Amino acid sequence: MSAPEGMYDVAMKPKLLRSLLREYVPDEKHPFINPSELSYVVSTVKTLKLLSEWTPQEVQQELVDAWKSAVDSWVNRLLALASSNLPDKCWAGICLLGLTCQECSSERFLTSYDVWLNKLLLHIQPSVLSHFVKAASCASLSDMFTRLSEFSNMKKDGTSQATKVLQLSLKLLNEDSSPVVS
Repeated sequence: MSAPEGMYDVAMKPKLLRSLLREYVPDEKHPFINPSELSYVVSTVKTLKLLSEWTPQEVQQELVDAWKSAVDSWVNRLLALASSNLPDKCWAGICLLGLTCQECSSERFLTSYDVWLNKLLLHIQPSVLSHFVKAASCASLSDMFTRLSEFSNMKKDGTSQATKVLQLSLKLLNEDSSPVVS
């Protein structure tokens, strides 16, 4: 293997992603102390392409597996956060899920977007109390549909899924207590 390339070294990416997850992304047991740390997480993930799972062909299979496992852990944490009853943790999970839609590998996106979509749709229901959670869900759905538009073979499915979002959005707009209408 060649000399390490510092922070951009493919071998470091799984470790960096796990470190971000451990140090900055809340979980069920630890409180969400500083929401501004999410901007650091977003910036680091984007800059270092920590969710891309792209490796040169000469990379050992164990590194490929380690990175896949790290991204699996990332996605599982976000889905758990997005299911949280605590609005701040739910908001964090939803925001980072939008980032994941933008930054993950095409293979992961295509195999996962349906699960992610259904998770996000739960949060744009009229019964959801937190407007921050609803807004974050709408933004993440936008990220998801933007990414989905890159795949011409998914146009029919994307249109079908967008119809669900449109129906829920219209319900939100028609709510008497909705701040969007009042």
